[in-house]
Amino acid sequence: MIMVSKNLKKLNLLYVEDDETVNMIFSSIFKKYAKNIYSAFNGEEGLELFKNNHIDIVISDIQMPKMNGIEMAKEIRKINDTTSIIFTTAFGDSEYLKEAIEIGVDAYILKPIDKDKILKKLNKIADNLVLKEELEKYTKLMKIVFDYQTDGLILLDKEYNIILYNKTIKNLIKKDDKTVFDFIKSEVSKELKEKSINAENERVESISVSFNNRFCELKIRKIYDFILVNCIDITHFKEKIDEIEDKSLKDELTGAYNRKKIDKIIDDLKDKNICLIMLDIDNFKKINDTYGHLKGDEVLKSLSTNIQNNLRENDIFMRWGGEEFIVLIQDLEIKKAKEVAEKLREVINSIEIEEVGHFSCSFGVACGLVESEFDFDKILKQSDDALYLAKNNGKNRVETHWK
Repeated sequence: MIMVSKNLKKLNLLYVEDDETVNMIFSSIFKKYAKNIYSAFNGEEGLELFKNNHIDIVISDIQMPKMNGIEMAKEIRKINDTTSIIFTTAFGDSEYLKEAIEIGVDAYILKPIDKDKILKKLNKIADNLVLKEELEKYTKLMKIVFDYQTDGLILLDKEYNIILYNKTIKNLIKKDDKTVFDFIKSEVSKELKEKSINAENERVESISVSFNNRFCELKIRKIYDFILVNCIDITHFKEKIDEIEDKSLKDELTGAYNRKKIDKIIDDLKDKNICLIMLDIDNFKKINDTYGHLKGDEVLKSLSTNIQNNLRENDIFMRWGGEEFIVLIQDLEIKKAKEVAEKLREVINSIEIEEVGHFSCSFGVACGLVESEFDFDKILKQSDDALYLAKNNGKNRVETHWK
């Protein structure tokens, strides 16, 4: 005697059979093992019962009056295309086989019906249906758990296809941005392949990525055939770090960059043509000695403000020493760089500080291609030499270093 699955007790069955005796016998058998059993004697009755009740499995004869089993199954598939259907068939029903296959029935049981065979088939279908339902529940539960996480979560399969992602990552991306998802998948794939991460060691790897003006740290973990990506939004921290770093690169008094700025950008300058304009306040020691250091500081701040207001956005202004400053400009010929220096000299000449009055600066200009830090130092030395020349030639003037 076959053991009946306990999962069958969770399901509702519809049994459609026009033979009253057979219908009564098997309806009585199914009633022992299923949650509910609904009986009909033709396709029309069966379809009506299906419409008005939640049916998990349909067991139906093929040849019946009013509406046969094939026609009923087609209508059922229009309502719910996942409902399990079993046909009970006689040897003479072979002409219906093609249509049955097209409908996608789950099984065929030859008449006369063998009780053990049909119960065995119902066991298998019931176990699959309950397992599928449980998986759907777990998936929904996982989605809820995912959505409650404050960090962005993405679940991928071994082929890097996205299975699931939560609201946080969706809000982070702002929309279903395929480009961003593809970018994340690409970065994850590259990281896993480079580090040869597998499910056994379950190492967690971290990489930083940026998209849509957001910065994320991706923590990647491979578990069996799945990849879990934890996307932590570090934009706020990145902005704070950048702000702190930017402050560390700025001269506190003048707001100009300090020498550390060069260390920060030197790699970006490689293979680029740059011009350095070095300027020095004329007779600054006399200003400090005559009017005091507070007035000297006022001169430095005013100079810095006026120069920065007259530079392009990409130009870099640095305080190099006490009263010595540098302007770094990219992609200019030395004649144009000299014109920039002349303009700045005129701007400085127009500044007037209370008690101090007007003051001036001397300028040295040099240009060249930066292929290494040595080249930068060379251009810096050339601008310093040109500044020295400007000082010796009467101050308040621009001199250039010509190759």
